[in-house]
Amino acid sequence: MILLMALGLAAAAAPAALAQSRAPAAQRFFPKADLMKIGVYYYPEQWPASQWERDLGKIAELGFEFTHFGEFAWGFLEPADGKFDFAWLDRAVDLAARSGLKVILCTPTPCPPAWMGEKYPEIYLVGGDGRRREHGTRANASLANDVFLKYTGRIVTELARRYGRDPRVWGWQLDNEPSAPVDYSPSARQKFQAWLERKYGTVDKMNAAWGGNFWSTKYDSFAQVLIPNESLFGEDALSPHAVLDFRRFTADTQADYLHFQRDILREHILPEQWVTTNYINVTDTADPRRTDRLDFISFTMYPVRGEKNLGELGFRLGSPYRLAFAVDYYRSFKGVTGVMELQPGQVNWAPINPQPEPGAIRMWLWHAFGGGLSFACTYRFRQPLYGSELYHAGIVGPDGVTPSRGGLEFVRVIAEMKELRKLYDPVAKMPERVAARRAALLWSHDVMWDLDIHRQTALWDTWDHRFKMMAAIKAAGAPLDYIGEDDDFAAYPFLVAPAYQLVDEALVQKWTRYVEGGGHLVLTCRTGQKTKSGQLPEAPWAGLVAPLIGAEVELFDNLLDDGRGLVRMKGKGYTWNRWADVLKPLPGTETLAVYVDQFYAGRPAVVTRKLGRGTVTYIGVDTIEGGLERDVLREVYARAGVDAENYPPGVYVEWRDGFFVGVNYSSRPFAVPVKPGSKVVLGSNPLCPANVLIWRE
Repeated sequence: MILLMALGLAAAAAPAALAQSRAPAAQRFFPKADLMKIGVYYYPEQWPASQWERDLGKIAELGFEFTHFGEFAWGFLEPADGKFDFAWLDRAVDLAARSGLKVILCTPTPCPPAWMGEKYPEIYLVGGDGRRREHGTRANASLANDVFLKYTGRIVTELARRYGRDPRVWGWQLDNEPSAPVDYSPSARQKFQAWLERKYGTVDKMNAAWGGNFWSTKYDSFAQVLIPNESLFGEDALSPHAVLDFRRFTADTQADYLHFQRDILREHILPEQWVTTNYINVTDTADPRRTDRLDFISFTMYPVRGEKNLGELGFRLGSPYRLAFAVDYYRSFKGVTGVMELQPGQVNWAPINPQPEPGAIRMWLWHAFGGGLSFACTYRFRQPLYGSELYHAGIVGPDGVTPSRGGLEFVRVIAEMKELRKLYDPVAKMPERVAARRAALLWSHDVMWDLDIHRQTALWDTWDHRFKMMAAIKAAGAPLDYIGEDDDFAAYPFLVAPAYQLVDEALVQKWTRYVEGGGHLVLTCRTGQKTKSGQLPEAPWAGLVAPLIGAEVELFDNLLDDGRGLVRMKGKGYTWNRWADVLKPLPGTETLAVYVDQFYAGRPAVVTRKLGRGTVTYIGVDTIEGGLERDVLREVYARAGVDAENYPPGVYVEWRDGFFVGVNYSSRPFAVPVKPGSKVVLGSNPLCPANVLIWRE
């Protein structure tokens, strides 16, 4: 595998068109010579005011460059309706600045105060079980409720007026971990009905899109539409097309809420202050692409969460996929990103909460750097003494002064980063052999939602499938961007669209032009089965893409949980049980892999063909370990005449600002192939688990 591409590459590292359209606007907030700044959350309202000066001074003494205030503090900023108290926050900002710390301020909207819910109980969202949320937790408000929107607008306006011209404030975070919560409140129902009317215009068009003739589920008016509640039905499921629209509405509502706050801030704040939010690293309901008016998108990352992961040390090293995905995905939107919450040690909220492996936190930080991040912030400075996060580690322990093991790893990286800045070369260029591998992964939340709504097999896992394709790309040493259908495919020599189920003629034509123009397109199982509305076209199965891939999809198969099918390519076997498209090649299409067993033994599982100046390859099977996907990608690179690496699972290598950065999530050392004459500036080779290797050619 491989690490991730750099944000700071500008025109040298990213496609020219992307570098010109994305990087300059967002990059202006972060001088490239700073490489990656490192900061930490602090909650003044949770500690005695007499300790603030000591704590903020300690943050600066440890080397942190910024801190983060306020996202849960609404009850302190507005202790009574219309009565604001900023004196405590004024003092905290002043103490931080005196210590030399920049400040990120947050809008406190995840936690409406008790008086608001008491006065207006309708502000709370309603769950699928019909129960209304209540005060005492966070993210409990309905983003569709007009009363809550009014109060949101007021507190954001007051904050913007007070701190928007304050040069000590570096930037703004909106809300916290926006996740587009599924809301069944009356407010959400009314807004959903209005959303549907705007989308379809007439109820007849909506009925057609939702398949209203099936089970007589048609509506006579938009006012009759209820929110489709997936939790209430089993075999007699709701229309999947209605559910898909509700997912779209929910994501739009979340994006509108963030844009609402952003627009208020931009009326008052300095142009030098940036506006972002911190999405959860893997977003199932919220769609970051919809929040395109923010300056850039940041994210939250907790790699160790009680999962086995890769190898015997995997449960301590963390997922080999999550951070690898996040740095490329979030950087791709605006050319800049940062991690707003990076795990500082043991956490409290997973089913099982092991200690990270010594060195893992340092490795994650350098992985973030290699992936092009402009900043990394950790949650939080002090381990709490009360509340639901008592067992959540901080940079210092419960005594407020003794650094934790994870805290010391942050301090070490801060010192190493300062040394690396001395070696920064503003004219460094990505080596041509690396740039030649550049790839894009086509991403759509609509596709993801539709796959999850209609999984067909309980074993289907959309995230796992995409992670395997991402890992295959990164194993080849390829810089990776995540793009949408409106982006320029031609900016990338290689384009991968995993399980891209929803297509239309326009997309197929765009893929075709891309390949004919010299691009190398890789599609995987389940691609092209449905139209954009989630319906099957009146055509042979996957007929929309058959002319493009040069093969028909005769049938698809799923095996049982303990079942294992076998696929063979070049004498090597690979197992599967989730999904298999059985293919029938058309003349001129080459078979790369075949099924070995089942009643379709000998039939193609992977095919490829030349089209114009490029190629299109279809991987019809989702293998268990992802080995076939890796080998097919290497074959695509080889046939394109591009030299690709072959990093093992869990090892990522990336180029950023003149530095090669390697990290190792596997449980075995790996001798990284370093070009002769290169200079190692950090770490040693072989690269051991939970370690980093940085070198310059």
